[in-house]
Amino acid sequence: MLQFTVSQQGAGRPYAFRATGIRVFSFEEALYHVYHYWRESADDFLSDELLAWAGDLGLTYITARMKELRRADSFADRMVGFLRLTPYFDDEEIVALQADLTQWEARREWEQLKERADKFLTRNDPAKAIPLYRRALQLDENVPLLNNLAVAQMRLGGHAEALRLLARARVLAPDNAALVLHYIEAAILDGAFEQALKGLEKARTLSADEADVVFLCGLMAYEQADYASALGLFEEALERNSTVAQYAYKMADAYLRMRQFDYALEALERVIEPDEEFYTKQAEIYAAYGNIPAAIRAIRTALEQAQTVNLWVRLAAYFRQDYDLDRANKAIGYALSMDAENDQARLENARIKKGLGKVREYQSGLNTVLHGFKQRYREE
Repeated sequence: MLQFTVSQQGAGRPYAFRATGIRVFSFEEALYHVYHYWRESADDFLSDELLAWAGDLGLTYITARMKELRRADSFADRMVGFLRLTPYFDDEEIVALQADLTQWEARREWEQLKERADKFLTRNDPAKAIPLYRRALQLDENVPLLNNLAVAQMRLGGHAEALRLLARARVLAPDNAALVLHYIEAAILDGAFEQALKGLEKARTLSADEADVVFLCGLMAYEQADYASALGLFEEALERNSTVAQYAYKMADAYLRMRQFDYALEALERVIEPDEEFYTKQAEIYAAYGNIPAAIRAIRTALEQAQTVNLWVRLAAYFRQDYDLDRANKAIGYALSMDAENDQARLENARIKKGLGKVREYQSGLNTVLHGFKQRYREE
């Protein structure tokens, strides 16, 4: 049966869902997205932004219904009510989803928050995962939450905070080998080498994976600029377990620090299944010795693997470094359409505007980024 769109006027702009970065151009596409990514859409489907976008489509009746749905007590009722705003889905499809919604809602709130945060962390968006983990910890302090929040902090360079969180987690689970390994990594990256050494002793008593232990010894050498020793240990870790891509990536980093670019690229070839991280690292190496066109090609390949804000920001930066400001501006536009509040995207956008001679937009963008940094500093 043919289904007509509820709005016959075209969307002047797409709506970009925050969690997935997927852009939709009609209300039916929004319904389809929410149905298939309902966990990721939890903060979007009745948001002010989506209401405003639907209003731009002339859907005044639907926006009024959406405002009414906000008053429903149950998340499941709000979600089902939203999906029934048009006859896009049949009863069988709604009933099938409702069972999952009811089961999900019955779980403790901290578990739901963790599940949503884990999705962001898997998508390599730790900045969005952190506030959800923190909210979950206010409801229940447990090892999985402390560990995952620490991992998210480390990805953003918050090594001291990660070490504090993992120390607390170790009090709750002192004999958890995986937890000890994460603690060692945080200690090394924070420069707390004595704590890392004590952690390594503990890891060995717990029969932790020997390849991981050797790798962490290499990481300690790397952080102390002993790259020759680090390379030997990374090589040993790879011989023990050739499937862990991170060992090869860190080997490439060591060669990169030594300005041995060809060896760095060769180290990457040790990765068995190249993914977006592989091509991102490849681009980083190319850019380090000035081959920006090759870096651009690598990032484009990475984007074929995964569409993320960070990759679009990198592509924009490489275009800017290659003096192709028009393409840089287009790439950063994609990044901002996926996440308009992403600080790295905003900062790169300001740099591009400066290159284009748009001084006012550059200053405005820079002020927005600085204001965001100050606001988060006050909140912390």
